[in-house]
Amino acid sequence: MKGFRTTLVPGSKPPYTSWTFLIIPAELAVQWGAGQIAVRGTISGTTFRGTASRGEGQLRIPIPRELRARAGVAVGDTVDVAVEVDPNPRPLSVPEELRAVFRDHPEVARRYEQLPPSLRRAWAAFVEEAKRPETRNRRAQKAPHGIRAREFPR
Repeated sequence: MKGFRTTLVPGSKPPYTSWTFLIIPAELAVQWGAGQIAVRGTISGTTFRGTASRGEGQLRIPIPRELRARAGVAVGDTVDVAVEVDPNPRPLSVPEELRAVFRDHPEVARRYEQLPPSLRRAWAAFVEEAKRPETRNRRAQKAPHGIRAREFPR
């Protein structure tokens, strides 16, 4: 694992202005290359798994609220980080309601597979987290529009 110190920064362009990011040092970004990269590591001693991707001219990892709370860190904090490419990327479980939509809309299924991992996980979780079957189905029916537009579910 590569260790370094960095400052957590906010995104500067919509829709990322409310997000918090860990910036990967340039020399490590060059080693990892382009594209989405599954990573694992620690931030202030707290383990995490995530995805590094290019944004605003840098390779960065979004640090979700739950991880910031567990690690006791916030935007502007300088943190110790150890990170490496994850040899076992997280599996993604697609709920049956979303698979049914993909069967009815094969082109949406193809677009879904081309989305970044974080966006695929977001759509799967959006459908799966609903408790009532009606809500799960309603959310799945929203997916084609959102996936075509490459938007996060709302």
